[in-house]
Formats: sequence, C-alpha cells, structure tokens
Amino acid sequence: MNSDIAKHFIAQWQKGDTTFTITTSGSTGIPKAIELQKRIMQWSAAHTASIIQPTAEDTLLCCIPCNKVGGLMMLVRALEWQIPVEILEPMANPFLDERNASIVSLTPYQLFYILNDEVSTEHFKKVRAVIIGGGELSPALENKLTSQYFESTIFYHSYGMTETYSHIALRAINGLHASTYFTPFSDVKISMDENNCAVIQLPFELDALHTTDLIQLQSNGDFEITGRADFIINTGGVKIQPELIEKAIKEKLNPQNAFIISSEKDEALGHKLILIAEKNFEYNLSDLNFLKSINTYAVPKEIRIIETFDRNASDKIVRF
Repeated sequence: MNSDIAKHFIAQWQKGDTTFTITTSGSTGIPKAIELQKRIMQWSAAHTASIIQPTAEDTLLCCIPCNKVGGLMMLVRALEWQIPVEILEPMANPFLDERNASIVSLTPYQLFYILNDEVSTEHFKKVRAVIIGGGELSPALENKLTSQYFESTIFYHSYGMTETYSHIALRAINGLHASTYFTPFSDVKISMDENNCAVIQLPFELDALHTTDLIQLQSNGDFEITGRADFIINTGGVKIQPELIEKAIKEKLNPQNAFIISSEKDEALGHKLILIAEKNFEYNLSDLNFLKSINTYAVPKEIRIIETFDRNASDKIVRF
C-alpha cells in the first residue's frame, strides 16, 4: 500500500534517519538498490521550492509509487515545505474525484487519461503547479497543456533519475517562461561527451554522472533531450535513433495507441526497423512512407500489433 510505505518513510525521517534505500525503475537495465542521503534530498526539495514557490495554503498530492524516487521526493517536499500531502494508490487517473491538491507530480501516462476525461479535466484545472516526470511528452499532449483552458496552471517537465535524487532540471511547458529546453538547477552543470550524451556534475559528487541521454546543449547550459544512445539501431550500416522516428510519427499522425520503434535481426540489413503498437493501431506501412524524408532506412519494414506493453513502476514502456 502506498500510504503504508509513506507512513514508514515519514516515521524514519522524523526520528532522524539520515540514509534511505530505494530501487531504480529498471527502465534501461536491471533495477538496482541506491542509498539516498537525507541532506541531498533536502537540497533537491529546496531547489524545487525555489521554482514552485509553495505557500502555507498549498497541498501536495502524491499519486505515484512512494517506493520510487518520484513518490519519495513528494513526501520529502511535504516535510521540508511543511505543507499537507494527500497520498493515493498509484492509478492511471487520480482526478476521477475532486482533489484539494494545488501541487501534484504526474507521469505522461496519467496526464493522458486525465485529459481524455471531461470530468477529470475539470477537477484537474484547479491545480496550480504540475511536475511531469517519468517519460517523454507527445506533441499532442503538450499542446493540450498550453491551451488557455489551463491558464491558471503551470506545467513543468522534469529531467532526472534516481541517481540525481529526482529531477535536476525543469522546463516550463506553458506560461511566460515556456521553453523547449531544460534549465538545470543553479549548482548543477551539464556538459556533453564525445557521443553527445549528457554528463551531469552534481555539487555533492566528485565524479560526474555519465548518461546515455543524447542532448543538444545551449551556451547558457540549458539543454534538450533528443534520445538515448543505447536505443540506437544499426540497420543496413545506418544508425537510426528510434526516438526521433517516434517523435516524427507522433507529430505527423498523432496515433492514439502507444507504440515504439524497435528492431529484429535481418539477414540483409543486420537489423530491420519494426513498429510495435498496442491493439487498434489505425495506420499501415504506407502511412509511414513520409519517414523517407528523414532517411530511407527510417521507414519500418513491419507493423506488429500486441495486446499491451509492459510498463515499469514509472509507467514507462519497457522496450524490447
């Protein structure tokens, strides 16, 4: 139970424990246990507070797993900001009922279900600040968040991982400071390695954290995520970044069903691109020919339909 996990953690925190063990999501590999330090969790909460600007009138809503860093840090924020927190079991749509919360953290998966229900959307628009984490936002979903319907709500897309104690960079999706680039916390430095992957220097670590997140880096330190190096597919001697293909399909066709670009071994190409989608995917191979404008090899050779994708605790699709 999420509430039981939360009560146990809060009791540990209040009695003075200084370290806490948590397990990574396993979205890119085998889940592993990581020890988190209380002082660094406080550092993370303080940086988020400088952006969200919580007040005594605010209430947090935690509707993501408390045994993962995203949910755990919602509890830390409540403790550090000294404001109430409502704890729910993780669910696809936590706004089926009215909530008193003014600050909430959600996954794109949850946002999709909230915004596809009129009653839930009406409940949801009363929230003043939303932190979105755990995955990429589709262009269609992001467009909904920038509509005038949500003029009283600010949405922040977050970048981070368990090893960085939740997010270490945010970008406003709407409002005066809306941007396509993430802005890191003031004492976090982002650079690129020779493969254009993000290298994160945290103020509390001597060694930099080398990621497989491909980025475009601005001169002021802001950055945009373009994909993951470890997902790159070599087909016919050409390296294809599946996230870029997926983004192009979402922008052009806006499919309503979840899908990914994957690959399988092929005698001629080494690996051939395939599109894997959940049931009722409404497009066929001919609809994907526009991808030739990116690269001749970017067009999938096959569409494969499955019942549903496996997802991890953060609602990310577990890639094949």
